[in-house]
Amino acid sequence: MLRVFAISLLFSLRSGCLRAQNIQSDGCKTTAKFAPAIVTNPFATVTFECTRATPLDLIRATGRQTRIPIGLVLGLDPSALEKPQRSYDLVGMTAQNALTEALRDTGYSLREEDGVHVLRAGDLTPSQENYLYLHYTNFQSSGTMAEMAADLTGWMWTATHLASGYGGSILGSTNDERFTLEEMQSATTEEIANKIVSQGSKGMWILRTAPSDTHDPSDYQVEVEHYQHYSNRPNVEF
Repeated sequence: MLRVFAISLLFSLRSGCLRAQNIQSDGCKTTAKFAPAIVTNPFATVTFECTRATPLDLIRATGRQTRIPIGLVLGLDPSALEKPQRSYDLVGMTAQNALTEALRDTGYSLREEDGVHVLRAGDLTPSQENYLYLHYTNFQSSGTMAEMAADLTGWMWTATHLASGYGGSILGSTNDERFTLEEMQSATTEEIANKIVSQGSKGMWILRTAPSDTHDPSDYQVEVEHYQHYSNRPNVEF
């Protein structure tokens, strides 16, 4: 059974609600399960045959089928990857080629950083870029991926004086994998997020930041979608 973990710091001066991870419907959008079926995929290929899907659907499917860690940096238009509905007919494609297809005509770029495929919006503002490369001293965390992402969000808030702490609810599962990140003496938001999603069953991080400075902590979040609760079966509509 899925349950909610509550995470809070008593010294919070403000609080912000972390977005719940998106639990998708059946069909080409895989449903999260307590113990999903895992199939053999020795060559880490992607099959995605869907008549109406978004680039983000394909990005998620690529990560879940191949178990490669992914980073996603949203830009001026945070919904850019959710708007176009396309028809995809990909069979046995490499992860690199599948992600390249997903990003076609979106303005996003793709690069590999620390073993993580990072997808970056082409319309990032200087403020959003600053949050991506914000440095932290002696960051360390332990818990589930979602809890560590919440820690990173809290550090981001306090480092930029948006808040002195945070509180929120995070969707989780009683069998979630748990990890410990050893202290990182000096690391950026991107480097820490890459480290988080490279643990265990891997996952995808998403950085959401306002295009210009605001005073609302909820405008600045690091979210993680853990692959553990998703099957790696091919996505075939029919």
